[in-house]
Amino acid sequence: MKRTHYWIILSMMLTTVFAACDDTTEGLGQNMMPSEDNISIAQKVYSAPSRSLLAGDSILAKTSTAYLGRYTDPTYGTFEADFLAQFHCVEDFQFPETIAGDTATSAEVRLYVSSFFGDTAVSAEVRLYVSSFFGDSISPSHLSVYPLNKVLEEDRNYYTDLNPEEYYDATQAPLASRPYTADDKTLPDSVTDDNNYVPYIRVQLPRQFGTDIIRKYQENPAYFANTEAFINNVCKGMYFKCDQGDGSILYIHQAQLNISFKYFVKSSSGKVDSLVTVIAQFAGTQEVIQANRFQTDKEKLKELVEQDGSCTYLKTPAGIFTELTLPMDEIAANHINQGDTLNSVKLTITRYNESNTAGGEAAFKMGVPQTILIVRKKDMCTFFEKNQVADNKTSYLASYNSNYNTYSFNNLAQLITECISEKNSNGGVVDEDWNKVVLIPVVTTTDNTGNVVTIRHNLNLTSARLMGGFNPGNELHVRITYSKFDK
Repeated sequence: MKRTHYWIILSMMLTTVFAACDDTTEGLGQNMMPSEDNISIAQKVYSAPSRSLLAGDSILAKTSTAYLGRYTDPTYGTFEADFLAQFHCVEDFQFPETIAGDTATSAEVRLYVSSFFGDTAVSAEVRLYVSSFFGDSISPSHLSVYPLNKVLEEDRNYYTDLNPEEYYDATQAPLASRPYTADDKTLPDSVTDDNNYVPYIRVQLPRQFGTDIIRKYQENPAYFANTEAFINNVCKGMYFKCDQGDGSILYIHQAQLNISFKYFVKSSSGKVDSLVTVIAQFAGTQEVIQANRFQTDKEKLKELVEQDGSCTYLKTPAGIFTELTLPMDEIAANHINQGDTLNSVKLTITRYNESNTAGGEAAFKMGVPQTILIVRKKDMCTFFEKNQVADNKTSYLASYNSNYNTYSFNNLAQLITECISEKNSNGGVVDEDWNKVVLIPVVTTTDNTGNVVTIRHNLNLTSARLMGGFNPGNELHVRITYSKFDK
């Protein structure tokens, strides 16, 4: 009874207190502050000029995917792709001691094998495993393969304008060549319909090439101790070039060198006289270098960039980026220098729907870049060289919104204040690109928690035509939300 009585009294006291507050504290927060300290929030819109930026053929291509082929687009012109690849050797690789043809257990067996197989290796080949392709699946093309005569350096960043002739002898005939199509129609349906089938282009190499590799092992097994030894002493790599055809680009996720040979094992009699066939595999992996070389129609792209001021373009791989000039000085004069706080700086860029006015109708439409990076122009190369990720300070990511056909950067406030602070700290002396940023199509990878861990150039064939451009009245808009003390 005493506890009940206590709670009744307390409830009546709290009711009285709250009733009193309702009568006397309306607007207490503002009334207690001096009138000069009242904060108001406002918005202002600024113009941001934009233009297409010719990226050319020179971008950093850190990727495990190789590209091969030629494709001509009516708007962007001809794009060509080829690549150089090294091959990985597993640690302490060993060929068996009883390889048929040279080291059989008896003279009679060696004579039989030599006359039947003719050499140590039965065959040699390269398989290019194709993950996907762009263009015409049955457009005929021709591929040539050349051995490298110079090792690709490990400590070098390889850009897509590299010169393959620095690494192979262009005056020599190719090691092997063959016609191909993106979709190999020479294989029976029983093969291609199998759930385990992975599309590939098979290039038959001279058998002697395989024999030479085996004899390198017999000469010195240390050449196969690891990948570095294998590359330096056995096979420096290969250059894969599409020298004929136009209509498709292959996306190759692995190049694999296979050496087929026969050797003797013990039979049921206990003697080493049973012949088996096996394949030694040396695959292109992330542990070795795979360097892509791209060639674009520079004159076509230059004409597009310089003459079309009604929009801006994004075109990958290489090709075209979009450059924006942000209104740093205006924001500094109107807000930062006045003591205002930037709450948000929003930039939304709209993509035009596909049109064929620039060069006619394309037989195959390129995909839309799904992720773009905005980064300061002065950092557009070092960002990728240093394997950086977006820090939401001087670099940001935006995803394509297919519902609204837009890319949105919701808050570039940190970028604005960073650039303005940089100018102020240098006494107002800055280079001409201090207020410029670049939009670059990229691909990202994430960890198990969804955090972005790598950002690379998008090397697939994609394109987008964006609102903006250098024509008068085509400027983009930056929406500023800021807070300030009332005076």
